[in-house]
Amino acid sequence: MRKDLRFFYFGHQCPHNATLIARIRRFAAQEGLPLRLTDISQDEGTCQRFRIFSPNMLLVNGKHRIHGPFSLEKVRAVVEDKAIEPEGYEVKQSEDVARGELVPLASQSVLSTCRPCMGSDDETLCTAKSQWIAAVLKSLRLKHLGYLHFLGGVCVGGAEFLPSQSVPYPIPDKRNDNAFLTCSFLSDEKRDYKTYPLMRLIDDLRGSGVRTLSVAASRDVVFPNGPLEWFENKGFVDAGILVTEVLHKAEIHYLQLEL
Repeated sequence: MRKDLRFFYFGHQCPHNATLIARIRRFAAQEGLPLRLTDISQDEGTCQRFRIFSPNMLLVNGKHRIHGPFSLEKVRAVVEDKAIEPEGYEVKQSEDVARGELVPLASQSVLSTCRPCMGSDDETLCTAKSQWIAAVLKSLRLKHLGYLHFLGGVCVGGAEFLPSQSVPYPIPDKRNDNAFLTCSFLSDEKRDYKTYPLMRLIDDLRGSGVRTLSVAASRDVVFPNGPLEWFENKGFVDAGILVTEVLHKAEIHYLQLEL
């Protein structure tokens, strides 16, 4: 039986990528498995071939697709071709919109996302993300990549975007005036922390001449963004299925909002 690993990652757009790379390298060395790392940042061809629409994906034995964050226990089970029960990441979305302080998402402010994204106050876990943002801002001549949402001095959510031509995913619309929502977080059954920063980002994009904002979101589950129904309630229109991720019970759709 074929046993190998291939990890695809969109630079350090996701703060989990650095941790996942270190984790899978360690696992592959311990298990004696061949591992290939592929940075898809400038590789739309690979994203098209493998239908990748999220910032990281582990391909196991050439057939099983796992998106991070993932545990080594799960990877080990998939490597051994054990029966893996598909597991969807479902979170009930509150309609109680929180409104705190909004801060532009830039290389320094992103360090505050370690708690909501990584579950830790250790800012070194977001250093690679900080450096990635600094490089993107310089390359694209942008002042920020969206907004972070703070309550009581703590980051609780945010909205991040890139010009559609700067994402490697094979989305159907890469016009100069189409932006792509790379990350929208967080909400739970008690409060909605992501509407407020998203609405501010939409206002900014509209004022800068951007005509549409797009996103890849799944029906019912919040991976990679979502759920899809949450975006539809904001006025986004479903333009069809991009890919189905079986192990995550995620039917990923392409949605677009006219600005």
